[in-house]
Parts: sequence; C-alpha cells; structure tokens
Amino acid sequence: MTAPTNPVEKKGRQASWSRWLDYSQSKALRRSLLVVIAILVILLVRSAQQGLSSTFSLDPLRAAYITIELSAIIDPIGALPMFLVFVGDLSADGRKKVVETMTSVAVGLLLFFALLGQPLLQVLGINVNSFEFGGGIILIALALDMLFAGPEKRTISVQDVAVVPLATPLLVGPGTMTALIVLTNQAQTSILDVLIGSGAAALFIYLVFYFSEYIFRLLGQNGIKAISRLFTIILAAIAAQMIHSALLGWGVAKF
Repeated sequence: MTAPTNPVEKKGRQASWSRWLDYSQSKALRRSLLVVIAILVILLVRSAQQGLSSTFSLDPLRAAYITIELSAIIDPIGALPMFLVFVGDLSADGRKKVVETMTSVAVGLLLFFALLGQPLLQVLGINVNSFEFGGGIILIALALDMLFAGPEKRTISVQDVAVVPLATPLLVGPGTMTALIVLTNQAQTSILDVLIGSGAAALFIYLVFYFSEYIFRLLGQNGIKAISRLFTIILAAIAAQMIHSALLGWGVAKF
C-alpha cells in the first residue's frame, strides 16, 4: 500500500517545479534578448560601414525571391519522411518539442550566416566569385543527391535528433550556408532583405513540421516525392544561376 503524500512535501515539489519553470522561461527570455541585441549591434555596424539607407532598404520582391530560394534549398517538405522516421514513436508533446528545438537551431544558423556571412568571407580571404562558383557546384551536387539518392536511415537518440541531423545538415546544410553568404555579398540585396527572407523561410519550416502529420496524410508518399522533385528542379536552376554569375564575374561568360 502506498503511503499518502505529505502535503508539505507536495507543496515543496510544486514550488520547486514553479521555480524551475520560471528559471527556464527567464533563461529563454535572456537568450532571446541577447540574440536581438547582437542583431542590432551587427546592423548598426553595417549601417556605419555601408550607410543607413543601403543597410535598411527593403525590396519586397527581392525578399520574396530570397524566401523562395532558401525554401527550395532547405526543402522541408522533402525532409518530412526522414523527420517522421525519427519522431514517429514520440508523443504529440515530444514531437512539438523536437519541432521547436529544430526550428530554433535552424533560425540561429540562418541568422549567423545572414549577418556574419560577409565578414566571414573577408576573414577567410575568399573571393566572392570563387565562393559563388564553389557554392553553385555544391548546390548542383545537393540537387543530384536529392533527385537520385534514396533516404538514408540513421540511428540517433531522440534527444539529439532535433539538432543533428534534422536542423543540420538535413535542413540548414552547406547549400543554405553558401546561399546566405553569396546573398549578403550581392550589391542589389540589403541585409534587411536577407533577414526577412530568412525569417519567412524559418516560419515555413516551422509550419511544415508543426503540421507534418496532416500534410503527410494529405499528400501521401507519392505527393511528398512529387513536391520534393519540384524543389529539386528549382534548386538546380538556382545553382546554375550562381555558376553563371561567377563566370560573368571572372569574364569567362559574356552574357
């Protein structure tokens, strides 16, 4: 027979749980504030270097193009079958936590390469045209891999699956990083365009995986494959455009 729970002990456990919850929420809030402060500092430094108007100028069409480009490279719909393999045995709350963690990591990576992509090139001493050409080749390889390679089954703990391999490299891999670095070095693209496009792509990722079970049931395996092939074609076209732009920069191509 189980002994009755001590009211004082029960109250103490509730107080401990409440303190832990408050601490977790305050910790998340502090991290969010630090990220916002870091973004503002980087934007202020960029505005001092490039001018306020060029840094904060917004082209809605350009931001929409960046959203489509990043969504095609990330291809969250094509990653749904792999996602469901890893989280299929989890509860609804467990899947929600995986989606939130995965999206948070993806957002962090997108912001890092959107804000620090250009300084990274300068520190490494890499020419933009060279990086664009190499990035185009990487995207071509990714497109071919998405088109012809079958899904790889990996054995990984549930605690780590949200970060590796779901957030990276399945979603934010070398292709996404390359695209962000190239975008931040294009004269016609402001950092605000890249940030808005990255944010919209991250929102697309969250919505796709949040409603993953409904989407999977609605589209079925064949529908998922068909949409993934469409994203692959878009990705290959973007890669070809990047290679062509690098050849133009080198003077190899004339038009």
